[in-house]
Amino acid sequence: MTWTPWLAALAPIAYLAASLAPSGASSTNRTSLAAGWLSLAAAGGALVSALAAGAATSPTIGAAGLGASIRVDALSGVLSGLIAFIGLIVVAYSRNYLAGDPGQGRFMRQLCLTLSLLQALVLSGNLAQLVVCWIAASLCVNRLLLFRSERQAAVLAARKRFLVGRLADAALIAAAMLLWRAAESGDIGVVLAAARQRAGIEWGLAATLLALAAIFSSAQLPFHGWVLEVMETPTPVSALLHAGVVNAGGFLVLRFAEVVGPHPAALWLLILVGGASAVFGSLVMLPQTSVKVAFAYSTIAQMGFMLLECGLGAYSAALLHILAHALYKAHAFLAAGGVAAAPKRRAPATPAPALAVLAVPALVALAAVAMWGLGAGPTQQPGVFVLSAVVLLGLARAWMDRRDRDGLLAAAVLSAVVITTYAAVQAVFARIIVDLRPQLATPGPTSIAVSIGIVIFMTGLVCLQLRAPGGTGSAAWARAYALVSSGFHLNTIANRWVLRFWPAAPSKANHSGAAA
Repeated sequence: MTWTPWLAALAPIAYLAASLAPSGASSTNRTSLAAGWLSLAAAGGALVSALAAGAATSPTIGAAGLGASIRVDALSGVLSGLIAFIGLIVVAYSRNYLAGDPGQGRFMRQLCLTLSLLQALVLSGNLAQLVVCWIAASLCVNRLLLFRSERQAAVLAARKRFLVGRLADAALIAAAMLLWRAAESGDIGVVLAAARQRAGIEWGLAATLLALAAIFSSAQLPFHGWVLEVMETPTPVSALLHAGVVNAGGFLVLRFAEVVGPHPAALWLLILVGGASAVFGSLVMLPQTSVKVAFAYSTIAQMGFMLLECGLGAYSAALLHILAHALYKAHAFLAAGGVAAAPKRRAPATPAPALAVLAVPALVALAAVAMWGLGAGPTQQPGVFVLSAVVLLGLARAWMDRRDRDGLLAAAVLSAVVITTYAAVQAVFARIIVDLRPQLATPGPTSIAVSIGIVIFMTGLVCLQLRAPGGTGSAAWARAYALVSSGFHLNTIANRWVLRFWPAAPSKANHSGAAA
């Protein structure tokens, strides 16, 4: 429908208006909450319209094919609704979290501006708008990171993210220029249509640059260090970063799936970096004693899995992964404060029975056979298979906490229901997100081997955790444990390099300068 883009435009406009509200914590709180509800209503209405009537794009306001426009399709509608929902929760949480803080009004305005730019980013119908909103949103996030500018870790996190963000900006700008030149238009719809019909060096280079921009913005190896230190910022910022901002890279790949999909170099870049980051994050999060640091490594791993799925062509599964991870991580961070107050329950220190541990790979093997029969096996849809196996492994790990037979049986039945529901939802997404179906080559032996190898590694990791929860007591085990728990010292090395080239001592004076 022609009015759909204008309805969707209300989502970013509402937050933009709230960010310009007069000073005063009370008035800003009311305006921000009203903007959150309006944004959610607008995004929800636009999503329903897009699913019912198809994609729609507003006229472009600009020149030479570049400017501002709103594109509403299944992808932008789903992500706009996600941002609106999480944004409303974070805004409502921030009203109480920062109550009485003299900087609350400033924080709420900066938060609303960031949400406005994120909405405008996913709704972009033109390359120029997408690039501008990408850069502006990144800079606004840095301002939120520096809300507690007297904290050294917060300043260091902002500096590292600023440097990595500029790499992402450079890659995206170069890719956008190549796409504009190759398609002879800045309209994203025209670009995607041209990508289906044309080929050449420009398209391949643009696809690789888009993959790089996604990697730089998704806290992937070896540029992941900043996400570990955002805990020094207010909790709403941590929740927004892990549940929303870090997903920008995944959105970029999904938005330009028609550009990235036909080019093996871009796909392999996503597979290799995403797979390595998924394995790294999954391994390092296990020995962490800090709940929030474990969440951070979990985010690195989840974003790695999501990019891996994109590289393997499982675009609808990647979008479903973004939604599930965003909702889970927003809840996890906003509820993390209740973990310390909850009654302590000592985890069982004894190893799980050998038969129970052997049941884990057996379950994964049975799932692989079942998924192969449904057309989603490792040789058919390796990306979907990887995500399904990881979900099953997480459920299997939960089973082992139930030592009584009745509880184990109930958990197994519940897990079967969850896996079945996931498969059904994934199938629905595959049908709804019709614009994420570029023509992809049949999975080759290497991509199949990579997906199977990652599942085998994750299965072994779960079995090791179950069989040796307390370690072996040997010196080699202690050294390995220390190395893994430190994240192989990668973040320490990154901190040394950043401080070498940006040595100014953190202070309140850096509040404006560190992010600019």
